[in-house]
Amino acid sequence: MSMGHGRYTRGGPPAKKKFDLTKPATAQDNFVAPLIYGFSTVRRWIHNGKVTKTGMEGIKPPYILICNHNAFYDFYVMSSIQYPHKGVYPAAVDDYIGREYFLRKFGGVPKRKYTADIGLLRTCRKAIQDGLVFGIYAEARYSLCGVTEVIPDAIGQLCKHMKVPVVTLTCRGHHIYDPFWGDHSIVRKLQVRPVEAELTLAFTPEQLEEATLDEVNEKIRKLIYNDDFRWQYDRHVRVSYPKRAEGLNKVLYQCPHCMTEYKMRSKGDKIYCENCGKSWTLTEYGQLQANSGETEFRYPTDWYLWEREQVKKEVLAGTYRFESQVDVNDLPNSRGFVHMGRGTLIHDMDGFHLKGIREYDGEPFSMEIPAAGQYAAHVEYSYRFGKKRDCIDLNTIDDTWYVFPERCEFSVTKISLAVEEIYNEIWRRRHAEKQNSKE
Repeated sequence: MSMGHGRYTRGGPPAKKKFDLTKPATAQDNFVAPLIYGFSTVRRWIHNGKVTKTGMEGIKPPYILICNHNAFYDFYVMSSIQYPHKGVYPAAVDDYIGREYFLRKFGGVPKRKYTADIGLLRTCRKAIQDGLVFGIYAEARYSLCGVTEVIPDAIGQLCKHMKVPVVTLTCRGHHIYDPFWGDHSIVRKLQVRPVEAELTLAFTPEQLEEATLDEVNEKIRKLIYNDDFRWQYDRHVRVSYPKRAEGLNKVLYQCPHCMTEYKMRSKGDKIYCENCGKSWTLTEYGQLQANSGETEFRYPTDWYLWEREQVKKEVLAGTYRFESQVDVNDLPNSRGFVHMGRGTLIHDMDGFHLKGIREYDGEPFSMEIPAAGQYAAHVEYSYRFGKKRDCIDLNTIDDTWYVFPERCEFSVTKISLAVEEIYNEIWRRRHAEKQNSKE
């Protein structure tokens, strides 16, 4: 859910059929639903998944379900808890590659990330009218570091508009089970148990009517907040997997000792800086320990939040800017990507500016996404459909382009943080100007 549209001229062969985002959503049929429940319950059982329910007595669809998002395992927990109730669930268009038929059968609704899609509002209204659950992963992406990401105000607006119960599902431990930056090892996954989930009635329709929009959003954010590394330490969940830190440098890209960016590396259970040589060990219980000198941050999430503050300083000073040569790929439909060509990407205080030349006919293509209309961005680490390269996922209401920076040192994590901080600063200034004009 978002406020931005963006402008673009499309590349790729013009005959490619695009995703049909207007096709009506369908809930799981009576044959599929038990299969999903059975498979999901077995997966939850393997990890001894525990569920705590609060205020859920007598609560039945229709209602809105708002979930946090750390790993694909989230879907198994949600599916096992929801049965026998059926639902409709928005999912990013890249999830449909090679499996659109099945995801639609499972209740999936294709959605382009961080775009203002009025069709999604209609889908939600139809699901509610049909007596279904409308499930939302409010962060619209996996958490990069196991801590809850941005929850847009539009979530509260949707809840207020629909006037049905709002339920939250907060899963804990799933980032430790399968971190977004990790190698997705089965060995690591089998070591993480038990995992936990909390299913909570956040609002009744009457409570929604009485609460302000700010109160609705504040409570939802509080209920689904999660910090998985702290959870791991507090629950004493041991991960002895010897490569447990490999990939963590994708998130922790700036050295807190020498302040150098893009020189962090990882191997085994250690993360280290190539510039100054300092290293840290990720312990079996999710804490960081410096191998010499001061331990700047006990938890990876604290390091990640510190990086956000460093980016915020650049934004406030107006000095943030990223420019790179890029390889651009279009995702027109679930058959997969179409290579568009190469170009130049600039991300600055005004937003994203992408220009390039189409590979197939030599014609130019471009995309402009204003910063004021994009509250977050989706990024990928070692993307499986992108030759294991890091990339930025840029979306308009009509298209999805995966953009792979080349020939430079960079961090898509920093770009992601910058998108959020630039958006925050733009709207903070606009709000301040509005307030000043009233005085």
